Amino acid sequence: MIKNYITIALRHFRRNLSFTLINVVGLSLGLAGSFVIGSWVWQELSYDSQFQDSQRIYRVSVSFYNSGAFASGPEVLNNTLAEQAPEVEIATRLAKGKSTEIYINESSFEESPYFVDSSFFQTLLFPFIAGNPSTAMSSPSNVVITASLAMKYFGSTDVLGKTILVGKDKISHIVSGVIKESSTPSHFQSQMWLPLELKNSTNWTSARYFNYIKLKEGSSKSALLKRLADFKMDLVYPAFNAQIPYEEWAQQGMFDFHVVALQDIHLDPPMRFELSPGGNRANVYIFLAVAIFLVAIASINFVNLSTAQSAKRAREVGVRKTLGTSRGHLVFQYLTESMVMSFIALLLGVGMAEIFLILFQNFTNEHLLTGLFNNGYEVALYLLFGLLVGVFAGIYPAFYLSKFKPVDILKSQLIAGKSGGFRNILVVIQFTISVALIICSLVVYEQLQLLRNVDLGFNRENILVVNNVEALSENKSFFRDKLLQHSEAKSASFNKRIPAGTSLWVYTFKNKSAEQGEGFQTFIGDDQYLPTMGFRMLEGRNFSKDIASDSTAVILTESAAKKLLLKEPIAGTELADGMHVVGVVSDFSFQNFYEKPDPVVIVYDPDGYRLSVRLAGHQTASFIKYMQNEWQALSPDQPMNYSFVDDNFELLLEKEKTLGKTITFFTSIAIFISCLGLFGLAAFMAQQRKKEIGVRRVFGASVKNVILLLNTGFTKLVLISILISIPLAWYLMDWWLQNFEFKTTLNVYTFLLSGVSALFIAWFTVSYLSFKAASVNPVESLRDE
Repeated sequence: MIKNYITIALRHFRRNLSFTLINVVGLSLGLAGSFVIGSWVWQELSYDSQFQDSQRIYRVSVSFYNSGAFASGPEVLNNTLAEQAPEVEIATRLAKGKSTEIYINESSFEESPYFVDSSFFQTLLFPFIAGNPSTAMSSPSNVVITASLAMKYFGSTDVLGKTILVGKDKISHIVSGVIKESSTPSHFQSQMWLPLELKNSTNWTSARYFNYIKLKEGSSKSALLKRLADFKMDLVYPAFNAQIPYEEWAQQGMFDFHVVALQDIHLDPPMRFELSPGGNRANVYIFLAVAIFLVAIASINFVNLSTAQSAKRAREVGVRKTLGTSRGHLVFQYLTESMVMSFIALLLGVGMAEIFLILFQNFTNEHLLTGLFNNGYEVALYLLFGLLVGVFAGIYPAFYLSKFKPVDILKSQLIAGKSGGFRNILVVIQFTISVALIICSLVVYEQLQLLRNVDLGFNRENILVVNNVEALSENKSFFRDKLLQHSEAKSASFNKRIPAGTSLWVYTFKNKSAEQGEGFQTFIGDDQYLPTMGFRMLEGRNFSKDIASDSTAVILTESAAKKLLLKEPIAGTELADGMHVVGVVSDFSFQNFYEKPDPVVIVYDPDGYRLSVRLAGHQTASFIKYMQNEWQALSPDQPMNYSFVDDNFELLLEKEKTLGKTITFFTSIAIFISCLGLFGLAAFMAQQRKKEIGVRRVFGASVKNVILLLNTGFTKLVLISILISIPLAWYLMDWWLQNFEFKTTLNVYTFLLSGVSALFIAWFTVSYLSFKAASVNPVESLRDE
């Protein structure tokens, strides 16, 4: 029986080859796009799920002095949790290392190791293929590496006991464990782990270590939070020596604990100094919606073209029912056709998905996925998904076609366009989605352009930063002076922090009448720091190296002056602890585009470990070459590490850039699928109205009149789609833009451009067929009829 159904399906496909190809191609494109996006969504949602008992593992971190939440915390936190929290089964800590030289025999490599304590591999159960997790970090001379690193270094994974030399001093470490990499992604991204050297610090206001705990069976996060609240009152509050009651101190936000489940770290809002770049939960939901839209548009094509051919299949239904075929058998027949078509589309979609992944990664320069179809489970899931799409897409056509009554067919009462209203609704849905995606693409693009050019409160362009100038030791001032001899260099400053940089300084300040100081974001630089960074002076003066009292001078931003409750004139105001204000600059953004700028205090210090150089912007390449030569002369063995401040801000936009490029890429696919369906419908309607076109031409209608006639119906549908998509896209983009402190305005031109584009695409798709149908000799049309 099933074989017979499949044979009939294949015969039907051959007889209607053009419509079959449109259906298969459209469905395969939709499936391919959904496979790529679905794999990415699955990857994002599965971060760190490979660890045993991952649902019981949490990261505990802190924030202090109103400086925002850190991903890390103090050394003392780990011991306190392990010893005084009965809910905790085991606790561990980790420190992120810098890029380090690794020496194997005569070869050298660069790695960024993690430094972990002895309980790390017992808390987070990495899959060891050699060595014992319990003792892997028992000695300060041990090292654990991944299997790929073992192959890279030694050409084998049988490397226990092998020696690795670490750092410039070539400190010897013995391989005590080899870990197999997991295909499941993790926010732990190192391939080398070294023993952590602790300092036995009891300071609560530090954030050097990443602290992870595993709760005991039956314990809950709420119990842990209650325990941490007790720690805050009994241990942390006394350590601050606050002169105010605990309740008042706690309300000021001077210290807080933060607990994040291991599997939420990647998608939760990022904290300061994360181990690795995180994801974006909103983007995951947006991409998932795009995947659903792609499948929906492709399925709509299938339904539309299947029901459009109802008149052709009516005779078949009438004969079958007359011969005794039940409606159930007819439904099963048409569902079989749908599933066969979806299976063919599925096979094509698998190949297209790999092509899409390559095209997308070339288009965006983003490594979206580690790969598609990584295991049999994923393959089975995609296969099931493809077949389900075929079933759901075929349900309506199957029941619609099978309901025809033989008596109506014989009396010629069946009208081919009877389901036209439903088909029109589906076309409207298709183009509503497509137009909404076009609008979203344009708004994301406009937002990115605004963020790239928005006034952040300082001049971020043409600032070059040498991040490791401290490596020159006593020669760093000589190096600065040599750079200033180049005509491209306008000014140069030694400092300890730059906007969009990786360092963080927080000091407490208070006015003379305040009882309790408050934490402020602190920037530290010399007398050339302000002009080099392009900060805007509003009141007072800059630091001066010739004024001895400037060693205790500070410059405030506007919001910092308000937070300190200072009265005008602010310049000249005395603060507590011997500090005094010499100037005020405008607020400036320095950490992201999502929040208002934090209050900032700029402190004078002539001895920074970074060198920032303000360039004219005319001979940048020449200056960099000159700088590298001067560095090489002073430090031939130490490579120079430099970057540009505006490039650092550009890095903050990576998630938005990925979102914009992804929507644009898959919007193009969605539009193509929609046009494919529209093309098929237009071809079918032109065929159905062949006689009408011939009659109209005989009575004097021009080709232009006929084209307008055939295009009018589709034009109305697209216009309705535009009207529906505008409020939908407006709501979605308004919601998305709420995340930004700086945001573009949703203007009518964006929506008009999207609507006109969709209308033009629809007209371009349909007009060729309309022109072809209108150009046929009416005699031939009528004779054929």
